[in-house]
Amino acid sequence: MEKANKIEQSTELRQRIEDVGALIVVEFSGLTVGEAEDLRGRFREAGCSYKVYKNSVIKYAVDGTKHAPLGAILKGTSGLAYHEEDPGAPARIAKEFIKDHEDHFGIKGGVIDGVFLDRAAVDRLAALPGPLELKAQLLALFNTPATHMVRVLNAPAQNLLNVLNAKKDKEAA
Repeated sequence: MEKANKIEQSTELRQRIEDVGALIVVEFSGLTVGEAEDLRGRFREAGCSYKVYKNSVIKYAVDGTKHAPLGAILKGTSGLAYHEEDPGAPARIAKEFIKDHEDHFGIKGGVIDGVFLDRAAVDRLAALPGPLELKAQLLALFNTPATHMVRVLNAPAQNLLNVLNAKKDKEAA
């Protein structure tokens, strides 16, 4: 690859990833064309960006940025995956893909806000809920006290109604 082309690609990549919180680097060898397309499709469905780059392109793109710790793992074949809003999405996709392609695909590592992530840390990142799940959990948390409060406020009226019904049943008997 011509040096000017590498510089142009790394400059373009740097612009795309400068505001991204997390990057995941994956390795692969021996994937069939169909398997590689399947992987790209999974990343695309999840809203992730995924592309295979030369290591030197990635290295030049991350040098001097918060993603610089990735430089240490750029050996062999490298695919770069990220999501602009959900840092765990590419990790979840990669972890799921590994289940069926363990001998041809793996996670090299990643970086989140300048902190290097090894494979185990990327696995932990994959286990975190995404933004939609977090919002749902938060709404459920907000809703629980309101439901509880309505039950508490309703209890005296319900108790009074139970006493009146018991008195009515006693008089009827």
